[in-house]
Amino acid sequence: MSTRELTDIDEVAEIYDDGAWAVEVLGGNIHFGWWEDDDDRTPFLEAINRFTDIVGDRLALRPGERLLDVGCGAGEPAIRLGQRSDADITGITNSTEHLKRARERVNESGLRGQVRFELGDAAALSYPDASFDKVLAFESLVHAQDRRQWLAEIRRVLKPGGRLVLTDLAEDAPLTERDRQILTDFTLAPPGPPMAAFDLVRDAGFVVDEFLSCGDKISRSFPAYHERVQQRRETLAAAHGAEKIDAFLAEMPAVLDVLRTKVGCVVIAAHKPR
Repeated sequence: MSTRELTDIDEVAEIYDDGAWAVEVLGGNIHFGWWEDDDDRTPFLEAINRFTDIVGDRLALRPGERLLDVGCGAGEPAIRLGQRSDADITGITNSTEHLKRARERVNESGLRGQVRFELGDAAALSYPDASFDKVLAFESLVHAQDRRQWLAEIRRVLKPGGRLVLTDLAEDAPLTERDRQILTDFTLAPPGPPMAAFDLVRDAGFVVDEFLSCGDKISRSFPAYHERVQQRRETLAAAHGAEKIDAFLAEMPAVLDVLRTKVGCVVIAAHKPR
């Protein structure tokens, strides 16, 4: 583990509030892209949407089902899932700035009333037991101070037989103590080996139905993200301040290097036993 505790939920919220400008670079998303192989020339934003669809397909949403999106960010994945499924979707975030942007996006999408966004704490969900048919945790568990508590709460609000789909980081190559500190400073819990996430979900009382290791599919996301900010530096600086954008560009190479060379991704689909 890191040499210090992962930042608490309020600090994570502050970091996301301060960096909320970055979602416009990613089309309202805060997750990886997916490329089939080195010859795949899919543009970054479309690769991000592809990963949303790959993860979303594993939810197998049906019209009228209730989905909870834990750590919904600025709302784009929930909106895309709502457009593709006619499911009733609630997204929660601890960032007031992300919440504002998500609500603006859903009002523009034609999904008002079907998709809604709320402030929430994944470690203490405000919903009654067995409230949801499906739960999504799309690259959000990496920010959990207590991953077991998050999964316990997710299990509680899921109906018996309900489905959980999550993505998580995985250690594809050994992390040094410095690597771990860099990730922790970026509010990312240093990951364990790929099967650690499998064990965590199973030990939380779920039955794992599918486990997919996909580090090779998402690794191009890291340099693509940095390059995209560099390309749009002038526009972003004019809108959000040059100091903020330049600080981001100066700080990102260290964390992106760790992510690109040593960190992969897993997708897990599981269900709560009846």
